[in-house]
Amino acid sequence: MTSVSASRPAVRAVTLSAADLAWLLALPLLALAVPLVALLAAPLGHLAFPRPGFHYWAPQLVVRKPATQAGYVLGVAFALAYGGAIVVVARRRPRMRPGLRRAALAGAQALLVAFVLVCWIAQWRLVRFGGHRVYFTAPTIIVAVLLAAGLASLARSWDGERLVRLRARLSRRPSPAALRAACLAAALLAVVTWLLPSVWTDHGMSVVDGSGQLAFPAELFGNGYYFDEANAVLDGRSPLVNMPAYGELWPYAIALPFAALGATYAAFTALMAAVTGVGLLAVYGVMRRLAGSLLGLALFLPFVATSFFIELGDTTWRYSPGSYYGVFPLRYAGPYLLAWLTLRHAERARPRRAGTVLLFLAGGLVLLNNLDFGAAGVAGTLVALAIARRPPRLRLLAVDAGAGLALALALVSALTLARAGTLPHLGELVRYGRVFVDGGYGNVALRGLGWHVVLTLTFLGALATAAVRVAHDAPQRPLTAMLAWSGVFGLGASAYFYAYRSHPDVLLDVFSAWGLALALLTLVVLRSERARRGLPAAPALLVLLGFGLTVCSLAQVPRPWSEVRRIASPSGVARPLALATMADVVRERTRPHEPVVILSQVGHRVAREAGVVNVAPYPGAGQMPSREQLDETLALLRREGGRTIFVAQQLPLGMGAYLRRRGYVQVGRFDEVGWLGSRALELRYRPAAVVAPPR
Repeated sequence: MTSVSASRPAVRAVTLSAADLAWLLALPLLALAVPLVALLAAPLGHLAFPRPGFHYWAPQLVVRKPATQAGYVLGVAFALAYGGAIVVVARRRPRMRPGLRRAALAGAQALLVAFVLVCWIAQWRLVRFGGHRVYFTAPTIIVAVLLAAGLASLARSWDGERLVRLRARLSRRPSPAALRAACLAAALLAVVTWLLPSVWTDHGMSVVDGSGQLAFPAELFGNGYYFDEANAVLDGRSPLVNMPAYGELWPYAIALPFAALGATYAAFTALMAAVTGVGLLAVYGVMRRLAGSLLGLALFLPFVATSFFIELGDTTWRYSPGSYYGVFPLRYAGPYLLAWLTLRHAERARPRRAGTVLLFLAGGLVLLNNLDFGAAGVAGTLVALAIARRPPRLRLLAVDAGAGLALALALVSALTLARAGTLPHLGELVRYGRVFVDGGYGNVALRGLGWHVVLTLTFLGALATAAVRVAHDAPQRPLTAMLAWSGVFGLGASAYFYAYRSHPDVLLDVFSAWGLALALLTLVVLRSERARRGLPAAPALLVLLGFGLTVCSLAQVPRPWSEVRRIASPSGVARPLALATMADVVRERTRPHEPVVILSQVGHRVAREAGVVNVAPYPGAGQMPSREQLDETLALLRREGGRTIFVAQQLPLGMGAYLRRRGYVQVGRFDEVGWLGSRALELRYRPAAVVAPPR
């Protein structure tokens, strides 16, 4: 009897695609990055972000996070390395057995889904300062799942016979030009509707809602500071010279129209809304150029709603990132305009070097306006252009970028020389960062898991998707470039949450960058699902689920009739600004053009009305949480020959006693003339009153 041995045919290894490598490289890179970040974050943090040496009035509010700051920088470096590794390894065409490949991909994707679920559950348990923030409830998740399923089905049937006929009809009636105009009008209407809650009048600082309760106005959350920065420019102060500002260049840019409109609070809020609107319409321009008018509008509307996600209140009375000028427009408008310019430049088959220099001239202005979001936008533009060019020609790109940034600095230098007779002091760009970030005043410690991790994964996904498309040399290179831009910008802008106040409400300020990345990823998924057979992959479903969540944010649309009625009518005003009364007091107690210090959120506005010069480099005591800042202000006052301080707001605990030790005694008290009708004090310097040297 003979035995016949049957041998199985050898299983041939298959070449791994760049998309496969994006999943297979993630876990090894994560296994390398996590221990390295944990090991190096603390020593690098103390080296790179030393204690700045401020003495705070409220030291119990200080939470320094140098390890978190350094750890996040390392994390972003690993994210960029991950994108580069996908391209480099894909070119080597590695191979793997089919069964092992399927198991590894399924395992990595299952881990991602499970991790996102864990982050969502962790967010439900997050309580800060007694507040409980859940961004998306269970019913919202269910609606988003249904929307994701519908989008996946629509994408796969988009080439069906019926939809082909529908698209043919749309292309004939109306005409393409009319369709573009109609979509632009719809985008403009949406922007105006969402911006109405950010417009306030001089009498709208505190408003009573329909139930008779005092509603919170956006101005009580810091907008008075930005209003005073604009007034400071008209009062003779100069950002980047003798005062810091959250947007160093925007006060210059709006100074002329602001003065022409009477320098009222209504004029300021309208200008801020207009600048924000221009930035948002630039994003619509990006989406229209990448997806067409109809689909671009469908992607744009959820992006706007997510950008203005309600932080406090409801659709009647709200506070959102769109109502806080420190986010919109001071941080976002410049980068979004830069994104639109980057896309237009990337679309050119043979871009001229002069155009690249001008692009980075604009990028340099964005950078000099606000360092954190501006640096993220410029880095995104660098990566996007490196991807869009074939061949990359990185050396020429670096030279052109350097020339553009140098021209931006020269332009700003010419401005400060003409205005203040000095070159810009670039240290002003990081003045508030040293006080509030490096010093840790008002900071909040970072919690490990939560929805912020999902946002970071989305930005990483956009960067990885761009790397995969580069490795495959995919068509639609401008889309690839903007995917990279959104990923890099989102990772950079997220430092606002990670390094500063890691509060659940502050995370909403990053939602706009998240919405942009999700919109671009959704466009990629919708196009890739056309040719796919079987069920959508887990990553595609997660992207569509995220986009579905942004669609659900459309339910927060403002009520335009209510907003117009609020803006047009002063009825319901609880306490209007008492600026004129405060200005009368200052005018009566001083001589014209006398240098003084006015400690108020709107001190420079009061100084302009009173005809004096407020030499304070900060808009009020709230932006002076340290003793060193007060010493700087007092030194400026003495240098200019002034002796008087007006206090029209509540001082931090200990500041009043410190002023008395420095020789400033109270010589006047005035009721209901300060900020929102508060009490005001007049302090006068008397050398004999100095009782002890400052400690």
